[in-house]
Amino acid sequence: MATYLSALRIQKAIKQLGESRAKRTPLFDFLIVKRTLVLKGAASAPIAESEPLFLQALDEIGATNLGDQDHHYFNPFAVMEAGKAGFRPVRYRSNGTNSTISGTPWRSVIDLTNEKPRKASLAADHNQHLSQLALTTDQRKPLPNLTEVAIWFWRGRELDAVLSGTATDSDRLKRLRDEFVNATGLTPGEIVAVFEDTIDASTTSDGGPFLPSAPDPRDYLPVKALPVGETKEENLSEVSFRLVTALAAKNFAILTGPSGTGKSRAALKLAEGLQRHHSGEAEGSIFELVAVGPDWTSPKRLLGFRTPFGKERKLADGTSSHESYEITDTIRLILRASHPDAADIPHFLIFDEMNLSHVERYFAPFLSLMEAAGILGAESGISLIGSDDLQLVAAVLKAENPSSREAASATAMLAEGRDFILPPNLYFIGTVNVDETTYMFSPKVLDRAHVIELNAERPSEYLLATTRTEPGGTINIGQSDIALKRGIEARETQKHAVGNPVTILDELLESGFTAAELEPVRTGTVAALDGTYDLISPVGFSFGYRISKEVFIYITEWISAKLVNGTDKATILSTWHDGLDNALLQKVLPKIHGNRRALSDSLRALSAFYAGHDSNSTPSASYTLGLGTKVEIQPMRRLALSEANQLPLSRLKLDAMHDRLHSSGYVSFVS
Repeated sequence: MATYLSALRIQKAIKQLGESRAKRTPLFDFLIVKRTLVLKGAASAPIAESEPLFLQALDEIGATNLGDQDHHYFNPFAVMEAGKAGFRPVRYRSNGTNSTISGTPWRSVIDLTNEKPRKASLAADHNQHLSQLALTTDQRKPLPNLTEVAIWFWRGRELDAVLSGTATDSDRLKRLRDEFVNATGLTPGEIVAVFEDTIDASTTSDGGPFLPSAPDPRDYLPVKALPVGETKEENLSEVSFRLVTALAAKNFAILTGPSGTGKSRAALKLAEGLQRHHSGEAEGSIFELVAVGPDWTSPKRLLGFRTPFGKERKLADGTSSHESYEITDTIRLILRASHPDAADIPHFLIFDEMNLSHVERYFAPFLSLMEAAGILGAESGISLIGSDDLQLVAAVLKAENPSSREAASATAMLAEGRDFILPPNLYFIGTVNVDETTYMFSPKVLDRAHVIELNAERPSEYLLATTRTEPGGTINIGQSDIALKRGIEARETQKHAVGNPVTILDELLESGFTAAELEPVRTGTVAALDGTYDLISPVGFSFGYRISKEVFIYITEWISAKLVNGTDKATILSTWHDGLDNALLQKVLPKIHGNRRALSDSLRALSAFYAGHDSNSTPSASYTLGLGTKVEIQPMRRLALSEANQLPLSRLKLDAMHDRLHSSGYVSFVS
């Protein structure tokens, strides 16, 4: 007679694991890596879709067998997860374990090679760091139980061969536990670090723990996760695809457009949606809305300052002091984002009316650190605030609440000799209106951001619509989280610190693309950048290595986000130039400004080039500069990206700028 675990016994295991101290994702992913290594029979193994043994391990530890793409996997440690209840879509194969184990918290547990695909192995002395990675600090919760994890592992399987020779339910559960330990290669040190090891052999109301018939997954899995609910005003489960993609490529985005077009709404909707998505992990708010004032001439409104008039504090020597530090909400958010438990949670600083003051003045330290982040480490000596000020900040925070993440982060920075820098999981969004009360951005600012323009709509388009549109379409909040975590990983690992930006596209090889499929993307992007450079550099708007590199980063992230959002590979390959269109619109065109005499007909010529024209076409991809110098695109260098309308957004913007230039005599991208 066959033997199976009963549905209620599996359900009981899920409940224990979901209520344990296990962090939502790390222990699940660690077990998948361990099982892959055992199946491979080696000390290292590729953790990628191209490795069948990784997919086998993922199925054994996570498959639901529900036949539902959106609920293809289930993580029992995440059963309390708001909005998802532990379920993961089939895309978890490419965006789950292989992405998470490359983050900062994993560096002391998993070693990764630089091969493609990367191979994972256990780091030396990883046992000493495993509990910090896999467990929360909440001592009120129990440790995850090893036998309960084993019950989940053996769910739905016929167990006669495994249980041969056992007599009692207690013996059977012990056998399942021991066989699970063998199947995953768990060592005594790993078990001691993470698990409790007791056995609950009590009978369940369905006659379990063991029954002669296989359980239906629908009888032990929780109710399928529903989309994140709507508030009275917004559905926080769907956010702007264009904003998410821009931030995944570069952690600074500027939203511009007429007043009332939804700039602040788009930024806050993303931040609030992710706040809800991470409700079980985040301590405090993951975003701050910073209202920029017209009198901001220095960074002190963001970075705070020393004051001799603070609340009285008792010092270690028994004396008291009123010396304090005015800790801003910005500083507090950066400290929360810097805590190890928040390392993979996106945090946001949203600057409302960012150009009411000169950005280069109050935002200068942030601009410098954005540029240095990919070059310098945490001990570089470059810091938002000095070590003396950080000591005072730590003292004030410990006096307020010594158990807060803010206090813990500041104290850890001092103890480890780290500088107070921008953490990789911190994103900046600025909203911009352009009128007589505001200031224009300098090239230094524009070079470090993606500029997204939100245009006004005809009243009927929103008054008669049932739902409001999002810039660039929508992406689910969970998929947004995955996309932004790719950006966090890239900054943590300096993934994009490459000699030649075109090689950034090679990251897509791990997602199932071939080199031959990526070649048109590579050559088409280079041709578009070359033609753009040749047409606008004569009028003073040449661009350097950084812009070209960030265009390639953006296209790579755009394709990855499309994959995460459910677009099939064939569709992506036929529409990839839409990503190029966004990249040119957000990274290159914002630099252009000037009067009619300086710009001549360069904008019209660039629009014609983007349409696939050359100097012999009508309209012509050429113009005359000064006393007769002809700037042109030769027929052999025509841009052929698609048979249909190509680069429509960039062309529409260039045509509008050309018309404004000829009507008013002056034009800029942000106007």
